[in-house]
Amino acid sequence: MKIGAIVFGVVLALGMALTLFGGGGADDQGTPQTPADSTPTSQAGGSGPGAKASAVKGGVPVGYPRSKDGAAAAAVNYQVARSSPGYFTDRALRHQVLKTIMSSSAVAAQQAQDDQSVKGLMAALGVTEQSAPDMVMRAASLGTSVRSYSDDAATVRVWMSEVVGVPTDKSKMPVSGTYSTYTLVLQWEGGDWKVATIDQAEGPTPLVAADQSASSTEEMRLANQEFEAPRYAG
Repeated sequence: MKIGAIVFGVVLALGMALTLFGGGGADDQGTPQTPADSTPTSQAGGSGPGAKASAVKGGVPVGYPRSKDGAAAAAVNYQVARSSPGYFTDRALRHQVLKTIMSSSAVAAQQAQDDQSVKGLMAALGVTEQSAPDMVMRAASLGTSVRSYSDDAATVRVWMSEVVGVPTDKSKMPVSGTYSTYTLVLQWEGGDWKVATIDQAEGPTPLVAADQSASSTEEMRLANQEFEAPRYAG
């Protein structure tokens, strides 16, 4: 296979992955592009910056404070929950995650959209029932910024790094990394933060260090087995 075809396949699959990760809809529904309150929070990871989830439901941390830090923590953990291999390979799990994190008015549309996007992504990656257990799909937060906040609604930007691909010699897409910024519009519903819309954009993206090169397929496969991902939604 020519290098150009490989690169095109990687770009295509990454584009589909980002479409799914992002979900779309935030900016289309009138969220202001200029932040009303672009308050940065401390680096987010795990249960988020300065706030902790009080429970776990269906593998997803839930029960956040009604505060800026609570909204930022929810945004991080909800996006990570949409970034596990199980989310892509198990329709029932995917629907359960979305039922847990989405607002009541948004869950049906997000389930339908993610189902459609997953189907295209799996085809682009060449994932089969046999190769599904080897699939790499991970995401980690690099930071958050609360663009606007009230006790009833919040807009949170999450800067994330993602790794996606299948570490096999015949894979249509080698394991590749990308950086994205997600804008999640959340609303307070039923005593917790829920997602109303999700939007995705590229970057910020750093340069790869000159003295680093991509790991071999075998190294990536072993690393995926050795290092546990956050235990969110499987």
